[in-house]
Amino acid sequence: MDDLGTLLDDVTREHAVGVTADGERLVALRVADEWSVGLRLHREGSHRQWSVRELVVRRGTGDRSFAGNDVRELPLGALVAEARRLATRSAGQDAEPLTTVQTLLQERSGRLGRDDLALAAVALEYTRIVERGERAPSKRMAEALGGSAGTWTNRVAEARRRGFLTDVPRGAAGGALTDQAREVLGLVRA
Repeated sequence: MDDLGTLLDDVTREHAVGVTADGERLVALRVADEWSVGLRLHREGSHRQWSVRELVVRRGTGDRSFAGNDVRELPLGALVAEARRLATRSAGQDAEPLTTVQTLLQERSGRLGRDDLALAAVALEYTRIVERGERAPSKRMAEALGGSAGTWTNRVAEARRRGFLTDVPRGAAGGALTDQAREVLGLVRA
């Protein structure tokens, strides 16, 4: 699917995501009953780095035409952020990792270890939690997987130090899964 207009015509739910032949993501969002917004996103790096290549705003058929004020009132920043999140989620569904933190904890009797596979799995789990909008991802990891938030913070820092997560400002949550982590986990790039 290479046509953003077709995807916009066919969107019947809150959103729809399509993939072009060259891996771009087409995201259609229903803003309200009479509004829809479509974005063509191109991946600019590894994981979560999408640039907007095309933006289409449509008003439903039969409605009056829209004015500049109508467009200014659209929450474009939030819509672009949501489109990027949906594009990342669709790209993450392309392959399954060799393992997960949960699986490693079960296989290793509750001890995760500090080998590359374990830390790459930590990086993947962390990015997935951050993408869901969690403000305290280490705390969420502790709740879901056991242990303390401090332990998970240290594991994430070690994963970042070993090159499995991109850098972020000190104290900030985030970072992207690197190609090195994707390779260790057996994930292919979309």
